[in-house]
Amino acid sequence: MFLDGKRVRHLSATQLIALSFVGLILLGTLLLNLPIASKDQQSVGFLNALFTATSASCVTGLVVVNTLAHWTIFGQVVIITLIQLGALGFISIFSASLLLFNRRISLENRVVIKTAFGQERIGGMGAFIKRVVQITLMIEMVGALLLTIFFHQAESITWGKSVYQGVFHAISAFCNAGFDILGNSSLQPFNGNGAIILTVSVLIILGGLGFPVIIEFFRRLTSNRQWSVRRRLQMLSVHAKIVFVMTGSLLLIGTLTILGLEWQNQATLGPLSWGQKILNAFFQSVTLRTAGYFSIDQAGLTDLSKLISSLLMLIGGSPAGTAGGIKTVSIALILIAVHTAIKGRSELISFHRTLPLQLLQKALTVVSMFVLLVLGAVAILTFSEQDSGFQHSLLDLVFEVSSALGTVGLTTGITPHLSDIGKIVIALCMFIGRLSPITVMVALTHHMNQHDVHYPSATVMIG
Repeated sequence: MFLDGKRVRHLSATQLIALSFVGLILLGTLLLNLPIASKDQQSVGFLNALFTATSASCVTGLVVVNTLAHWTIFGQVVIITLIQLGALGFISIFSASLLLFNRRISLENRVVIKTAFGQERIGGMGAFIKRVVQITLMIEMVGALLLTIFFHQAESITWGKSVYQGVFHAISAFCNAGFDILGNSSLQPFNGNGAIILTVSVLIILGGLGFPVIIEFFRRLTSNRQWSVRRRLQMLSVHAKIVFVMTGSLLLIGTLTILGLEWQNQATLGPLSWGQKILNAFFQSVTLRTAGYFSIDQAGLTDLSKLISSLLMLIGGSPAGTAGGIKTVSIALILIAVHTAIKGRSELISFHRTLPLQLLQKALTVVSMFVLLVLGAVAILTFSEQDSGFQHSLLDLVFEVSSALGTVGLTTGITPHLSDIGKIVIALCMFIGRLSPITVMVALTHHMNQHDVHYPSATVMIG
């Protein structure tokens, strides 16, 4: 980086990523704090604007003021723009804009894109980010078209309003943001509308897979070679296979769990038909993957459902996508390590490939940091929210923090009643959850490539 024509400090890729998000959040805060952004023509206040901008930029969906009721069209456009930029990354959008005008991407930006999307090689980043933007626009356009039609049919509103709702929710769903312009009940009024629920579900799932997996999957399917679909899937990378297996497993486990725990709960699935129960249990499992929309009352969930939901929110989606959380691959590595230990093996093996132990170290580090962050944030909120206007339990606080760290956006109702300290804590959780704790720590300390120092071996007792 340069200042007054002189190079004063070189920022690492992780620091540039973190600073780009900070800059995006501050810009969003300034715009949302303008009177023109609020329907009452009064400033919403710096902290509320900061919270909303952080939630949008970090594609979370937690809100202190209702998006439909409070924000003007200007404010809503700012929010959806922050969501789109936050999902793809400001630097990625900037680089894609350069490509649009046949300009070259700088080496520094290539390194940032490589780091942000977890790519192994710096070569081909221009083509990669171009595919990312193309796939994003294609999926969002198809989603917007479908939702426009379905909202028009369901609400009997004008086509203009249907288009606006379709575009807004398609972007928000694919980016796993969870912001809506439907009111206080999100998708609850449509919990019997399979077309809307399933369309939003597909958008959420695609956004949570990660861009490298989506690009690889499309490339395999559209290959000119005369391979069967089964053969094409077998050719997927180990990373893609793990993502698909973990995503499918977590969606199935979540659906069955919600069905079992909420089947007779009159506050959630109880009043619905058996078909609607399955549909909404599936959607609850999907939205816990960092989306934030809801079709059943989150405050009405049983305590065990809230606890399991918190765990699923912390796991989140997959790497290099629009989702937050610990990530599916990190959990998969830990499960593989457990299976390896039970089998008495010394190597991590997945899909007939050996995985480096350094990946397990990173996974354990991420999980440990998330656990510590949850405990720390809940401890602070326990004291800061003692006088909250919302009657909450400790489990509600765990749910809230898990939602923020997983960049999910679900709440049992405490978010609008957060104290100033509570808003700052949750905003920090959203920021850390979007970037991942490791990225934040590296950005702050600038320690990434340290030389290994070898010490004599020792052993300790386990169990």
